[in-house]
Amino acid sequence: MNTLINKRNSTRGFTLIELLVVMGIIAILAAVSWSALNSAISHARTAKCASNLRNIGAAMIMFAGDNNGNLPESGSIIAYNAKDPVTGQYGWTQQLEPYLGVGSAVENASGGSIFQCPDRNLIPTNKYYSYFNGSHAAQAQLGGFGPVSLIKIRSPSSYIMAGDIAFPGSFSVDDCDKDDYTQDPAFNGYTAAMAAAGTVTSITIHGGSVNLVFADGHVENARSFDNTKMTTVYQGPGTAYDYLYPQ
Repeated sequence: MNTLINKRNSTRGFTLIELLVVMGIIAILAAVSWSALNSAISHARTAKCASNLRNIGAAMIMFAGDNNGNLPESGSIIAYNAKDPVTGQYGWTQQLEPYLGVGSAVENASGGSIFQCPDRNLIPTNKYYSYFNGSHAAQAQLGGFGPVSLIKIRSPSSYIMAGDIAFPGSFSVDDCDKDDYTQDPAFNGYTAAMAAAGTVTSITIHGGSVNLVFADGHVENARSFDNTKMTTVYQGPGTAYDYLYPQ
């Protein structure tokens, strides 16, 4: 009889409390794993974006070497395979195709273009062309369209040559020539009017950061504009006409 009782006791199922405890532990582990997975995916996207900009920066420097030291010139809103009516130039992304591959600046819904940030879907207007051309030095000096001269940049390691468009701004989705002319003085579409109105309070990509490529070719990930080591003018950091940027 004792043997039969022991067998019955040894094969009993889990109690409700035990099941709830196990389910709770599984839920906690799943939540931790999901958070870690999301973090890993986010870091991977940021790294891929940095790689894009590193290659774009190298192409811009090679372009300058073939064009009397001038970086690609931006115009107004330019669709791929169209020219700006004032400058007569294709978009700056298309000007770099000889260095990055023919068709590298074509709109790509699948996200295969080097000019598309992996976080592009967070900002629909930038889903095809996610990076700006840092053309502020020419704008500040000329008061209009013109190419930035790589030769005139006094602090190449501080001069922002291109980078992520962090905010929706007012860019056209088909504009392959996104730059800073119409946002002047601005950083990635963050205008003085937006700052005054409080309409933009945070960067919406890369967990609140942007990737920037500088005139010496190096790439940095930044959460704010540091005027002690970043500039958009020929004279170097700490001078006038620096971009506004959320602190």
